[in-house]
Amino acid sequence: MKETKSIEALIQQGQLAEAQQRFQEYLLRCSEEITQLAQNQSQLSNWENKDRLGMGSDAFERNRIALSLIVQVQEFKSKVISEYFDIQDKLSYFDSISNRDDVINTILDHRLMPKNYTREKQLLEGNSSIIYQLSNPVMRRHAIALVLKMPDLREEAQAQILQLTDLRHRNVIKVLDHDIESFPYFVITEYVYGVTLPKALAINGPRPVPQAVDWIYQLTEALDYLRHKRIFHTNVRPSKIYVDDEWQMMISPFDLGHFSNAEQTYNRFRDVWQYGSPELMKCDGMGLSLNEMCISDQYSLGLLAYKILTGNDLFEGETVFQIMTSRQRFVQDKKYREARLAELPKSILKGHDQRKLDFVSIIRKLLTENPAERYRDLHDLLRALHPLTRADEQNVSNLRQSYRRCLAINKEFINDFYRAFTASKMERTGVGHFPEEKEPKAGETFANEFNMLSLKRQSTMLQMAIDLIIDIDTAGERLKGILNNPVHQKYGLPDFECFTQVLLGKIRDNDPQWNPELEKEWQEARIKTLALKSNS
Repeated sequence: MKETKSIEALIQQGQLAEAQQRFQEYLLRCSEEITQLAQNQSQLSNWENKDRLGMGSDAFERNRIALSLIVQVQEFKSKVISEYFDIQDKLSYFDSISNRDDVINTILDHRLMPKNYTREKQLLEGNSSIIYQLSNPVMRRHAIALVLKMPDLREEAQAQILQLTDLRHRNVIKVLDHDIESFPYFVITEYVYGVTLPKALAINGPRPVPQAVDWIYQLTEALDYLRHKRIFHTNVRPSKIYVDDEWQMMISPFDLGHFSNAEQTYNRFRDVWQYGSPELMKCDGMGLSLNEMCISDQYSLGLLAYKILTGNDLFEGETVFQIMTSRQRFVQDKKYREARLAELPKSILKGHDQRKLDFVSIIRKLLTENPAERYRDLHDLLRALHPLTRADEQNVSNLRQSYRRCLAINKEFINDFYRAFTASKMERTGVGHFPEEKEPKAGETFANEFNMLSLKRQSTMLQMAIDLIIDIDTAGERLKGILNNPVHQKYGLPDFECFTQVLLGKIRDNDPQWNPELEKEWQEARIKTLALKSNS
């Protein structure tokens, strides 16, 4: 293809006639843009007149006009100007042009404004959506906007999204709002103040049996609810499960692959192979009946329980091929199967009727290859799990049982702690800011540091820190990792002394079985924790 020279280059080379012809072409192109601009101006003028007269002007129409203008300007910059003129540093120039992002961000901001949401930042982008973090200062909360990457939203997809707005379950991420009438389509969901399940396990390590029981019970309840609402997603895998600020499991009802024609990503394909049931492998979740899906979920729950208790994936491997090989060996090699299942902690819980309850036997049943040998449905599994959620385990430390009783009795334990911590801190320092030697920034107060939004962010880390304090003898290095996090380094030893003192006070107030021996154990854990902080 013959290279098209810029007007400046033609002049420099003495090709004046050709330069004049090219410049004339450019001016004609500009006249074409003026005609298109006039149409846009006319549309905007009509919209403003209707709005001024109170004739029910449509905000979506104004967004459409804005979109048209943005696209015209960006195309003129990238296609017309660069064709006729030399642009210094063309690479950086074109890198600065992001037509899609500019369009989406502009329209998204316009539509979010009446809903009292402000776009804060883009979190990530996948094959099916772009995910933004939003804030709502009126409601004092954050939210998530999932912008669907598709030019048209099928009626079937719209119906599925509308169905999600009716869901109400403690462990299902809520749909707060949506805009699915015109491009770009987006859905607003609640923001989970927490971390993904893999990150929680990476920070805190494998979970003790009682906590694993609670988490699997919560997930089973959520899945039973979703399935009977006819939500057939395939999100039963660690990367789609969150641990929130109250240390509860949260699962998303969305499976964006069902809304989009985008090709499945490799990571999603790998996740499904690592955590899907044998029957799910055969059909990728499509075509399963309600009962078949409920039985398929059980296998995935068994795999999740294994990871929660051991910190490892039952089917190991970095690639899909390695995972497939591991799965095949688990099925065909009985000796290998037993060796892997033997890694599960042997822990018998005792029910209130003194009956022995075995969580591992439930996991073994969930991981049966034959669907007919698992539980009849998710509700049947819930009945098997329920006694374990109320059971005691002799092998669990007194401190862990104490803390578990506090959370069970007082659902506002974390908020109560923060209120007491804030009051104690301000009383001790006499002012509302931190007592470090350096002066705080203007307006930086302790109360501001622990406002409602900050509290929600901090609660997850608090749960993790308490969990590590309980196991201080074995989890010291993990706790040191949290203390050395730059976010927490601004808190000195006096702050941490106040933190642990208030924590013990709230546990003393809430644990009905508090006694001198238990106080002694908590104090010993506190002393070891402060020693770790002073050396970090």
